[in-house]
Amino acid sequence: MLAAAAFAVLLFFQSAFACALGTLTGKISDEKGEGIPGVSILLKGSGKGTSTLADGTFSLDGVDEGSVLTISFVGYVTQEVTVGNRTTLDVTLVSDQKLLNELVVVGYGEQKKVNVIGSVSQIDSDALENRPVTQISQAITGQMPGVTVTTGSGRPGANGGTIRVRGVGSFGATPDALILVDGIPSTLNDISPDDIQSISVLKDASSAAIYGARSANGVILVTTKNGGSGKATVSYNGYVGFNEPTQLPDFVNSWEYAEMFNIASGTTAYSAEDIAKFRSQADPDNFPNTKFLDMLFSEKGIQTGHTININGGNERAKYFISGGYISQDGIVPKNNFKRYNVRLNLENDLGRNFKLTTRIGASSQLRKEPQATGNKGGELTDQLIQNAVRYPAVFLGQASNGDFGIGPESGGTPVSWIASSSYFRNPQNRLTTNMKLNWQPIPGLNLSAIGGYNFALLERVSYNASQRLSPTVNLAQSMLNQDRNKEIYKTLQFIGEYSKSFGKNTIDFLLGYSFENELSDYMSGYRQGFPSNDYTAIDMGGADNQQVNGYDEQWAIQSYFGRLRVNREDKYLFETTLRYDGSSRFPDNNKYAVFPSAAAGWRISEEQFLKGVSWLSNLKLKASWGILGNQNIGNYPYQTVLNSGANYPFGNGITTGASYSVYRDANIKWESTRTTDVGIETEFFNRKLGFNATYFQRNTTDILFKPSASVSSVLGVTISETNTGEAQNKGWEFDGFYRDRVGKLNYSLSGNFSIIQNKVVSLGLGNVRQPNGLVGNGSTLFNGFPMEMYYGYLSDGVFLDQADIDAWPNQSTITPGARPGDLRYKDISGPNGVPDGKVDATYDRTYLGSRIPKYTYSFNADLRYKAFDFSLFLQGAAGVQGQLNNYAGVAFFNLGNIQRWQMEGRFDPNNPQRYPEYPRLEVVTNSGTPNTVQSDFWVQNAAYLRVKNVQLGYSLPASALNKLRIDRLRLYVSIENPLTFSGFREGWDPEINTSGPYYPILSTYTFGVNIKF
Repeated sequence: MLAAAAFAVLLFFQSAFACALGTLTGKISDEKGEGIPGVSILLKGSGKGTSTLADGTFSLDGVDEGSVLTISFVGYVTQEVTVGNRTTLDVTLVSDQKLLNELVVVGYGEQKKVNVIGSVSQIDSDALENRPVTQISQAITGQMPGVTVTTGSGRPGANGGTIRVRGVGSFGATPDALILVDGIPSTLNDISPDDIQSISVLKDASSAAIYGARSANGVILVTTKNGGSGKATVSYNGYVGFNEPTQLPDFVNSWEYAEMFNIASGTTAYSAEDIAKFRSQADPDNFPNTKFLDMLFSEKGIQTGHTININGGNERAKYFISGGYISQDGIVPKNNFKRYNVRLNLENDLGRNFKLTTRIGASSQLRKEPQATGNKGGELTDQLIQNAVRYPAVFLGQASNGDFGIGPESGGTPVSWIASSSYFRNPQNRLTTNMKLNWQPIPGLNLSAIGGYNFALLERVSYNASQRLSPTVNLAQSMLNQDRNKEIYKTLQFIGEYSKSFGKNTIDFLLGYSFENELSDYMSGYRQGFPSNDYTAIDMGGADNQQVNGYDEQWAIQSYFGRLRVNREDKYLFETTLRYDGSSRFPDNNKYAVFPSAAAGWRISEEQFLKGVSWLSNLKLKASWGILGNQNIGNYPYQTVLNSGANYPFGNGITTGASYSVYRDANIKWESTRTTDVGIETEFFNRKLGFNATYFQRNTTDILFKPSASVSSVLGVTISETNTGEAQNKGWEFDGFYRDRVGKLNYSLSGNFSIIQNKVVSLGLGNVRQPNGLVGNGSTLFNGFPMEMYYGYLSDGVFLDQADIDAWPNQSTITPGARPGDLRYKDISGPNGVPDGKVDATYDRTYLGSRIPKYTYSFNADLRYKAFDFSLFLQGAAGVQGQLNNYAGVAFFNLGNIQRWQMEGRFDPNNPQRYPEYPRLEVVTNSGTPNTVQSDFWVQNAAYLRVKNVQLGYSLPASALNKLRIDRLRLYVSIENPLTFSGFREGWDPEINTSGPYYPILSTYTFGVNIKF
């Protein structure tokens, strides 16, 4: 790295002493002879440059006869022109055909975009630049059709989104996409965005089947940046900003809580005098108004990121070196996330047709969080935040003398816990390496050997401290949980690819072999009763109840694969893939499976009868079919495993024992997903306008599911995964763009829209016919309905009076002793399939909605005017439901709080309304009440439109930078998640479904700079 930096500095000073001889003027025009404003004109090798004016003219000082100008503009071919003895230079730029020759990263290689016939979406580094995100999954949200990213948390270091490609593919095995970084399985959220060149998502069988056994839920290919030829360039990208919640719920004041509690309980637990004292706040120690959630989310979390890249080389050796740092403070005190990234990518021409590519990346990160004390246990969200949601303002946080309040359970409050010595630390260190040796013995034949090694050390240390609340209350309990997981992944791959043209035909043939193995080594320890919070090493804990646990596990997969591509005249395209996978997760008789695919495409625009249609730039029809696999289950699903912990007395002591606790299916096999795609791609008016549409259908069979609903408890053990069940995802994907220039304004508009219909086709062994006619497990999965569904009653407002109760179908089995203000549940069926005059759980529950969005969409606008640039990115979802329950959604739940919308929208017996925002107030226990059973009253429309990112930038003119020897300097402001439009519950983000434990999604406001030398 130091050598590369020295090389860059040397070139810097060398250019400073170049001999300037004169001034060059001229004009840059398009093919119609019209001047082009904003064209970049750089004096090659010097860092000097300028840009054209509104009429396309320019003037550049300091040129000599040997000077070479690099002339570039978006949408046109970059030209290099030698000045010679000219003092005036006019250049005509030609439209850039590279968009048609743009390469897309696909499985084990690249392909011209116009010739891709699989469903592949790709974004490049421009879509990721300057986004103040700590996790890459946040940056790809909404960027590609058919790719749904749900972000349910803003928790620093743990705010990665859940990625689903074309719906949820399984209700058994985990429906996660396979993520490959430079061809090696890895995680998406540990990479610096500035290191990424492109992200491709393979969505159909023809593109993904080359990865066979793990590709059923899509494949995400991340390609990091390569070095380039020429002088070393140094780039710095940095930003600083702050975070705040997108939304926060509004809980009532202490005096309002006291009034509402009296109404809910039907008592005078709080006297009029008490309420007056709460309102006056003259004695806050005894009659406080503690807004626990506001106090907990009190920080303006500072966030900053910095990356330095060095890029350079020559035809024999190229390098890309990167170092990055990111720090994010949470909105909770003592909450921070830091990550360091380094990367070294090398390409070396070894001679004799050998080429070696080396990619090494490392990251080290640390997540810090506060926790509750030892008497409460738990972690940040399920204790600190959940109880900040739960505890009402009538409880003291901290008294004027420094003592802490004891809270409703005599165990302290979030105010005291934040001040305690409790802590959580989560260090993670990862190293990823891979090397590829390529040999081209004859033209067209490439033989490659690839070796990869990943190492991860993942640790967690959780200490729940003791604490003194007051002179009379001391929480003496303390405990420490510590665990460590070491993961080692190794792969060896051999690939041969041959490409040959025969007249008008080109054939590409690929054969490959790969072997992958991962070993996981886990250990954990527990101690309690620490003598001091100052010494929390695990050895300092007491000897009583100490625990040590651990295990080793591993998996392996062996694969053979091949691919054939046929291209005739860039018009008729055909591709077929075959992969043969064997996994250690399946028994010998089902260990191997074949995953085939085929695709065909027709570029109609290349036909002779359309050659004269000037407004048509590209028209392609494509179709594909194939079978993909899923093995995302445990490592030993078919093997009967003894579990420790079944200890028994023997003689005078306790003997360690083990037992079988799970019945295993010894004949399980892969889940299989059969996919069909049909699509059209179009571009018009010299690629100014484009529109693409795809219809897809994915049918998953042999789902690896635990059919517990159909297994009797008399068996005495649980049942493991078995191949039973079927699911389907089908829908449409649309995306389009329009780009043009008006005067000095260059603009680009793009967007995408997806429709995904998800349903369970069958649960197989889990099929149980319910009395209401539905077939399923009776709670969350039913044939013909989406996964992740809500199941309950349909409501119709509330009862207004006793006469209303008497006239309504009998719902006494649900609401015995119904009162005005209670929810009315609809009688929708009975034993004969028609309403029977009563409402009960047997016949009157139905589908209420799903957490899987049916519609997802986004819109992106990029504008450039002179030195200014502006971008706006909108993203949203519709046809999706969500729910807040328990502490987050129900007033007075388990000694809990009440929100302002609940208070103001409650049923009022003095002014009864049929459809209040909230039913009558009541004190709710842990087991709930008739009003809190699952119904559509609690299931909310979670559709939203979010302003995902707004960015405004200014690039300093070249004339101002030449003296500083800077090629580019851009200043910008960026806002992430500034606005969300939704009809969800007031104060809650529509992507969050919670009962109390949560971390708000954050808005991030940053100022940044991009510098290139």
